[in-house]
Amino acid sequence: MPEPRNLHVDSIMTNFSLQYKNEEMIWQEVMPIVPVGKRSDKYMKYNKANAFRLFDDRIGPRSMANEIDWDVTPDNYSVKDHALSDWVAQEEIDNADTPLSPERDSNDFINMMLEVAQEKRVADVFTTAANYPTGNKVTLAGATQWSGASDNPIKDIQDAIEACFQRANTLWFGVDAWLAFRRLPEILDAVKAASRVQTNSGGLATQSEVAALFDVDRVLVGRARYISSKEGQTDTYARIWGKHAGALYVPPGQIGVRTIAFAKTFSETRKLTLRSFDEKRGMKGAVYLKTGWNSDEKIVASDIGYLIENAVA
Repeated sequence: MPEPRNLHVDSIMTNFSLQYKNEEMIWQEVMPIVPVGKRSDKYMKYNKANAFRLFDDRIGPRSMANEIDWDVTPDNYSVKDHALSDWVAQEEIDNADTPLSPERDSNDFINMMLEVAQEKRVADVFTTAANYPTGNKVTLAGATQWSGASDNPIKDIQDAIEACFQRANTLWFGVDAWLAFRRLPEILDAVKAASRVQTNSGGLATQSEVAALFDVDRVLVGRARYISSKEGQTDTYARIWGKHAGALYVPPGQIGVRTIAFAKTFSETRKLTLRSFDEKRGMKGAVYLKTGWNSDEKIVASDIGYLIENAVA
């Protein structure tokens, strides 16, 4: 009787393959997209004081109402183009076995790489201390970092939320900061309730529990990675959002003309894929795929965001 291995010729499985994908990205959640009609333009900013000044509104039977005034100042955006491309030989398309699909796989890969680059651009904006006013940032160090001997995580988050001129409705954490924060004794004690099922979360605070504790709409965790080492060196995988955390106000629903937000992504051209065939390449020709869009990642109201830098060691 032949050996079992001699009764089968290995072939590519059609119901299984393995592909790494980057973890959850949050850039659109913290920096909503604003579609615009031109590559650069101006937009108007209403003077903040207009909405908070107290005016004498008393009026006599025959007097004129006191006149008041308001003003606006212009600001501008300017989008930058981003695109990636790939060639897919016709031979590759013709010879690919299921579940491989070279053209579709290349398109998916290009889009994934564009998302990683966009997540990094947005994270860089959010984690740069110089982008925040003096009273809207703190750097933790040594014992004051979460899990340190003198840490005060509840106050850190409360300060972050309330320092925003329009009270923050969103908290964000780099995953390293989140992993430490959700197991802190102070946080676990604060979210305890008769209805809490410890076994469901393994004794760790959940995102929804932390949101309810601090009375915010949501808690976001940036888990995406990127290779921080130079090409040609051993790959070093780093978390895009680092060891930081923060608070900000994100407008719920659709962005309107007078909507206030900490930051916005201006985009004149949403993602598009261009496909063409070049018969001169290879024996059978090749398909050219290019996907791109443009954007300007801009903080538009810096006083409604807050950065907790180096929340954990």
